[in-house]
Amino acid sequence: MTSRECAKGKPWEVIERALGDESKALSDASRAAALAGARTLAALTRFRVDDAFASAERCAESVIDRAALEEAKSAPHGWAVATALKTLGHVERLRAADDDAHARALEYYTRALEYATDVSINESPGAMASKVIAEEIIVDCRLALAQLLISAEDVTLAETHAARAVSGAEALGDDKHPCVGVAVAVSGDVYVAKALRSTSGASALGDGAGVMFAEGLYRNAIKLMHYPHMVEDAEIVLDYEARHLCALLHARYSSVLRASGEQRRSESDAWLASAKLLWPDERERDEGGVNGIDVVTSAATKLGTKNGIQVLIDLQQMTPLTVGR
Repeated sequence: MTSRECAKGKPWEVIERALGDESKALSDASRAAALAGARTLAALTRFRVDDAFASAERCAESVIDRAALEEAKSAPHGWAVATALKTLGHVERLRAADDDAHARALEYYTRALEYATDVSINESPGAMASKVIAEEIIVDCRLALAQLLISAEDVTLAETHAARAVSGAEALGDDKHPCVGVAVAVSGDVYVAKALRSTSGASALGDGAGVMFAEGLYRNAIKLMHYPHMVEDAEIVLDYEARHLCALLHARYSSVLRASGEQRRSESDAWLASAKLLWPDERERDEGGVNGIDVVTSAATKLGTKNGIQVLIDLQQMTPLTVGR
């Protein structure tokens, strides 16, 4: 079975089995939230937007009653409830149908962080396995908050969350793990936002020092990923799961090289070409796929995460989430 065929499976079906009979699960708010949240995140990961939004509606109904979710903090699926809350934040950001979307996303991300933190310190026997996963979700929630705050131009608080995500990812046990690279890359996003904020004029590319610092962060992040160098041959691209995220990081690295001046243009173009190989136009080949070339081109030619197509990095799935154009 090829990696592409594997990607069409059900990565969250293990959760559905763990939660047991669906009819019973849906009678329990926490289990219903965990199940709907898992389906939502799986759909977003596969770019099945309609499925994701439909599952998100059911998930949102399940998390309205906060008290009904309390018992799950002592249960094996507590981490999955935190994931559901975080995923609802993703949905609000990607849907962005009204001006209140930011506030709703902030509420969901904050609730997810608080919930995961409670699970991570829960001493109940039933929470023992969930505690470990919750520690990873805490890092992911901080990354989500950092990305949201960048878009809202609250760069100072975004920097705080990004820095804590880096230290949290390193504390998981392997400071060379790709998840550390993801956190470092989001820190790079923060410094690009800081550079842009320090300039005036819609066409300004940012202060040189800030962009140079971001360049170093992106470069270090890429070194920790599955594709630490430019890809020049599509035939060697094998890792379906990792390549979308690596494509986005290659593209963002390309953007800061482009902003550094005309002397870096050829290098910038080479990294963009690599990103296009890693994330091609998959709309016809994969169910619900997006035009990855559009996504990475936007990321490579428009400095800053506020510009261009909305793309979120999810650490738990190690993938970018987007609805494309």
